[in-house]
Amino acid sequence: MGAVEHLKTLCCLGLPPESAMVAVTPLLHKIIPHGGTRIALFAPDGTIGNGYSENPETAAHLREHLWRFMDDSLGLASLMVPEFHAVGIGWALHRQGRSYLESAYYREVEAPLDSCWVLDAMFGDAGRTFAGTNLTRPRSARPFTVDDVQSLDRLRPWLAHAFRRSNSRNARQEDEAPISVAGAPVRSGQMILTAHARLVHQTAGLEEWLRNLMGEPGNYTSYVPVSDSLPAPVLKLLRQITGATNGTSNTPPRMRISTAYGVLTLEAKWLVPSGTLPADAARDPKSCLISVMIELREHAIAHAARMLRESGATPAQTKVGIQLALGKTKPVIADKLGIQLSSVVDVTKKLYQNLDVHNSAELRPVDIHSGIPILRKV
Repeated sequence: MGAVEHLKTLCCLGLPPESAMVAVTPLLHKIIPHGGTRIALFAPDGTIGNGYSENPETAAHLREHLWRFMDDSLGLASLMVPEFHAVGIGWALHRQGRSYLESAYYREVEAPLDSCWVLDAMFGDAGRTFAGTNLTRPRSARPFTVDDVQSLDRLRPWLAHAFRRSNSRNARQEDEAPISVAGAPVRSGQMILTAHARLVHQTAGLEEWLRNLMGEPGNYTSYVPVSDSLPAPVLKLLRQITGATNGTSNTPPRMRISTAYGVLTLEAKWLVPSGTLPADAARDPKSCLISVMIELREHAIAHAARMLRESGATPAQTKVGIQLALGKTKPVIADKLGIQLSSVVDVTKKLYQNLDVHNSAELRPVDIHSGIPILRKV
């Protein structure tokens, strides 16, 4: 299955929009070669809400600088309002002249991200925009062309379907994707703190995931100060790791949290010299630091679809295989997909033959602590 067909399959799986953004990003790179992808969800008033970029520093940089250029005629941000109302595509292409390259917007916003040429697209339905994307290329690369615009335009109906918000659908999806099931790591970061919860250092770009843990919406159109408080899950981990060393807690200092983007895993460890006993660290916690690793793993269904594609499954086999991997029976799959039971049986038989497996138990979802890969042969 090619990248375009796989993207179309992903867009029809009913993933939460945030998980869909994570899943389609690598495919957009294959379909339209570019340097960076930014995807954002829009509120009805046109403000930018949640978003995703594979560059961990992009979101924090844009949050810090973009709002200052909302009224700059040479800035990409000034085009957001007409784009939003027009559900348009390609509006940024005409900004690629010399005046744009010499503008304060380019120097302060795009140049530090090594992005210069920008291809925009908005996604909506019935005249209402609910998502948008920027595909960027560095200044050293060739600008986007008409062919690139047309390629992205052909994907718009599928991406619009994937990014459309549907609370009832997402609620069902969360029930089908248990919190203990997750895909491969997508991004990771680290916080270093004292035992008294004072932040010493954190990985660049980690702020967005901390906001997600705290339930704070994204906002790139006005100034938002950096929060100096820690999310409740991080504080809970600190209590667990200090309690485990002094004997007041038996809970391992790790947790997993289901979010719209996928599963966030958090794990705390003492930063002490090799060979140091935990009890020694507990006796003098002021002298020790604690590392909290935060990792985003792709949605289980997106992971299953990717692995099935890489194993040579067709779109029909992928849809059935995902349900099998999540433990669904054939009658339930037939009802869910709206197809005949005989069709499910036929597709399942061909899928097993292609993958050289014998039953659905061999399509095992990954466990985020054991690391068992999906589609593992037993």
